[in-house]
Amino acid sequence: MARIRVMAVILLLPLLLSGCWNAREIENLLYVNALGVDYVDNKFEVYAQLLNFSTIAKQEAGGERSASGVAIAKGSGDSFVSALFSLYPTNQAQMTWSHIRSLVLSEQVLKRPLLDQVIDELDRFYEFRYTIWTYVSKEPLMDILTPKQVFNQPAIYSQLSNPQYLHKQNSAIYPMKLFQFVRKRDEPNKVVYLPMLSINRKTWSEDNKPLPQLKTTGACMLQNKEVKGCWPRSELLGLRWLDEHTNRSLLTVKKGKQPLANLVLQKPKVKIQPLLRDNQVTFQIDVELLGFIPLYHHISPVREIEKEAAKKIEEEIRGLYEKGRKQQMDTLQLGHTLYRKYPKEWKRMQQNETLPLNPSSLEAVNVKVTIFDGGISKVKQER
Repeated sequence: MARIRVMAVILLLPLLLSGCWNAREIENLLYVNALGVDYVDNKFEVYAQLLNFSTIAKQEAGGERSASGVAIAKGSGDSFVSALFSLYPTNQAQMTWSHIRSLVLSEQVLKRPLLDQVIDELDRFYEFRYTIWTYVSKEPLMDILTPKQVFNQPAIYSQLSNPQYLHKQNSAIYPMKLFQFVRKRDEPNKVVYLPMLSINRKTWSEDNKPLPQLKTTGACMLQNKEVKGCWPRSELLGLRWLDEHTNRSLLTVKKGKQPLANLVLQKPKVKIQPLLRDNQVTFQIDVELLGFIPLYHHISPVREIEKEAAKKIEEEIRGLYEKGRKQQMDTLQLGHTLYRKYPKEWKRMQQNETLPLNPSSLEAVNVKVTIFDGGISKVKQER
């Protein structure tokens, strides 16, 4: 009997060691790194950016750098899903979507119900993730997805796939992941700033030839799921002082027309307070920033530089507010702050899920700038 049991175990062992029947060799898969979505002539157009990961692996292992290995597959269809499926007939290997890092939408796709259809499909298909970086672009998506990298760096290390490190070095418009975009888009009276990508063809060159590079040139704004407009970066400067994700940003301080110094300001602390009086509401914004001086234009007391910097920051915040108000947009999230803190009052005052604003709604903007360092030279400055 013991021999029979031993023989039975030996016969079963090959079945237990047979491995996975449906295993796929990873080198035989096509990995989508970024997805572009456009809407042209009543049809969805999709652009799938695929990377050659064997090239990336060789470079990371210290091998010779070769071409970045980027391929683009383009499909179209009457719906977003049919556009994706139109890519499959020409595939020479199985395409996998589970490694997507970026989503680029055209300005047209931001409009309802097109965006609702895209988000609905991304939510239903198990390979898509909500952690992908999300952008908008007015330029042809083919150009956005095929810029050449400096020194043939892999596209996986581009601004498209890794924007967070660039934002830490020079903070302007905070990069946004899909789950953040969806959450903010669904919030009443909240304005969502979706970073806008463009191609810069002037700044960089390699081997004396132009080298087009990606650049965040502004943002498109949505409020209550409706597109309110797309503004260039120069008109959104006040936004950086209200975003606690701002790591460091440059400010030129002037007194009149005379430059005093360049400041690098860091990590703002922001408080927006609704003030209720006589069944009316106004708002007070308090901002505190730390900074250092990398460059002096004109030697001045530190307190004077701090005062002029605070004045400049207040002007940028109020300018952002006024421009938004004239276009019926709550750029400083004042209405949403009231909705969060006093929901009953917001419900009483709101009109079509938006808080009406006037020039006096922003009662006060209090800015405090503290310079803690004069730079590496350790120059002693008069406070």
